[in-house]
Amino acid sequence: MSLAKHILLLLGCLLYASTAMAQIKVNCQGKGQPVYLIGGGPAFTTWNLEPIQHQLREHFEVCRWDMRGVGDNAKLDINKGAPVLMQWIHDMAKVLPQQPVILWGHSWGALQTLLFAKHYPERVRALVLNNPVDPELRSLENIEFKRYVHPYVESLLNIEDIDTVAEQRHRFRSKIASYFMDAEKGWAYSAGFDAGDTNNELNVLVWEEYRRMPIKPADLDSLSARITRIIYCEYDVLMPESLDAYSRVIPSDKHYILNDCAHFPWVESPEEFYDVLLRTMTAVQ
Repeated sequence: MSLAKHILLLLGCLLYASTAMAQIKVNCQGKGQPVYLIGGGPAFTTWNLEPIQHQLREHFEVCRWDMRGVGDNAKLDINKGAPVLMQWIHDMAKVLPQQPVILWGHSWGALQTLLFAKHYPERVRALVLNNPVDPELRSLENIEFKRYVHPYVESLLNIEDIDTVAEQRHRFRSKIASYFMDAEKGWAYSAGFDAGDTNNELNVLVWEEYRRMPIKPADLDSLSARITRIIYCEYDVLMPESLDAYSRVIPSDKHYILNDCAHFPWVESPEEFYDVLLRTMTAVQ
């Protein structure tokens, strides 16, 4: 780590050392080896990860939380004098126990788990990356054109909804559905979300901050031993760029591709996904 980045990390820790642990709402279920789920977005809710908690809680203590400024923790203060991403990393350091834990990261969350492991390697027992964005963000290039177009979903918007709250909600749900191959399944899944489940301002800001402090090939190489498994979906909009990027550094036996899903395997292909996930988690206990 460069001196400048080390100073930035220490500054972040000093700025937020006074943040009370009790302020951060954390949801944990089960008992056993601790597993922490880091969601996508960035700046997106984690309640949609609860089905994964249910599947793993008989064998692990499975925890998740919304990042500062989002969902359950939307009201927590954000210091405008420091990068939001470093505040999130510091919050992780406050939330996670001192003992090494298993980190599971989905989409953007994969990058956040890698960043945490880079700064706190002694706190990470294993990393499991799911539908990960690649560190160089190649998989996000032209993402608007890679997402699935579903005329079925678009037809659900009535002309009288134009320029109304109903249209805003429709567009939000349409975006979620566009990560699914199956329009009806994606649209049904999106029904549970509302505007409070995301923070667009933080989403844009965190991507900008990540570009200034990305995971580099050398970082990924140093973390390779901690990466137990990378799970992909064959039809994910992040493919094939994500697979190509991680395959250049991570050994081939750590990659697993699910064949019948896009971006949300626990919704689209739950039986195969949970089988792979549970075997992966059990192997690192």
